[in-house]
Amino acid sequence: MKRTFIYIMMAAAFSACGHRVSTADSAEADSAYIDSTKVDSVVAEVKPALLIDTIRIERSDSMAEVSMNIQWPTGGNEALVKSVRQFICDICGIKDKDFKGTKADFKDIVDVEYNGLVESWNGTYEDWDGPSFTSAAEVEQLVEMPAFVTFYGEHSSYTGGAHGMAGHIGKTFRKSDGKVIGYETDYDDHFNIVHKGDNLLKDMKSPKLYALIKAGVLSYFKAYGQAMKDDAELADYLQVDDINRIPLPANAPYFSKTGVVFCYTQYEIAPYAAGIITFEIPYSKISPFLTNEAKELIP
Repeated sequence: MKRTFIYIMMAAAFSACGHRVSTADSAEADSAYIDSTKVDSVVAEVKPALLIDTIRIERSDSMAEVSMNIQWPTGGNEALVKSVRQFICDICGIKDKDFKGTKADFKDIVDVEYNGLVESWNGTYEDWDGPSFTSAAEVEQLVEMPAFVTFYGEHSSYTGGAHGMAGHIGKTFRKSDGKVIGYETDYDDHFNIVHKGDNLLKDMKSPKLYALIKAGVLSYFKAYGQAMKDDAELADYLQVDDINRIPLPANAPYFSKTGVVFCYTQYEIAPYAAGIITFEIPYSKISPFLTNEAKELIP
């Protein structure tokens, strides 16, 4: 299974994107550990389904900087806890099936990442005088509604060159059993994208759904001051075969309080300069295209 992440330019540091955990001491720290843990509950007008620890760890010096800011479930429905924890491990690149998610466990992950960055720094850029190499992971509970919770994760890195990379992905979980509402993306023998395990959309190729997606893409560009004057300009800008059949994002859309959010990876349908094309389709408009299983979660 291929996971596709979003790639976005990161200038020297990740603080602009909210990844870096800043403290009064961290700026000049030399290989210092800066960590804090607190019990946190994310409440959205409903009783929280999960008990959550917020774990923040940073290790940095002049060569490398690694940080993690993770909302880790520690209690609640067992199936939901397990499902969300797996999502967090995927974001953080954690393969250990016995990973417990303690502060010490995350510190070990930070150490491994830090040592890898230092080795890369020393082995690749002997005379490098640019910014330090960085890696930052952040996962938070984005929203909780009566029937679902949505978590949102980001992983960013910079290892030299013109810019860094970042991956952003949201995932919606049914609170009753932890089931993910969405789909998985894979590739066939001819490297065409195929969607598997879809329990979100009942007709992925509906012309009316394509029209909503196109409208969403146009709204994204308009919101950022780059409104397309006509279809010809949009077709010239996007990297798709047909602007009236813009493909679904590789990462399944996720539920917010008011609609379903579509988020495309860098380069997925547009050039790098377009950024992360993201837009929300209100529930009132997207509902006819959702499966019954997905519609049951709409608040």
